Amino acid sequence: MAKRKYFIMKETGAGKLRVDFRSWALVIIIGLLLAFLSIIDSGEQPGTAVSGTTCSFTANGDGVNVRTGATAASPSVQKLANGQTVIATATVTNGFRQLADGTWVLDSLLTPVPGSVCT
Repeated sequence: MAKRKYFIMKETGAGKLRVDFRSWALVIIIGLLLAFLSIIDSGEQPGTAVSGTTCSFTANGDGVNVRTGATAASPSVQKLANGQTVIATATVTNGFRQLADGTWVLDSLLTPVPGSVCT
């Protein structure tokens, strides 16, 4: 009786299947698995901030208005508590600093967190 070969399995004489570790198909599967694992474990996760590379500020005062635009006439959408930390951008317009979510805070009411990259 001839032994049949499957993808990475080989049929033995007793009709049982066993893994053929010498097949190219197995090598390709292991290579693809390793490539997939290396993509998953790429180091830093998306959306996480690396220390020293963010633009972080602390609010100086209770009830600091977070606004939709860079003017005092823009509607307030949120209030920051004294000492609350926010992630911002380097953009300052009309004395207002843009936050990471696109809202604006009066820049004079923010203090850069030590190690922050923008001031």
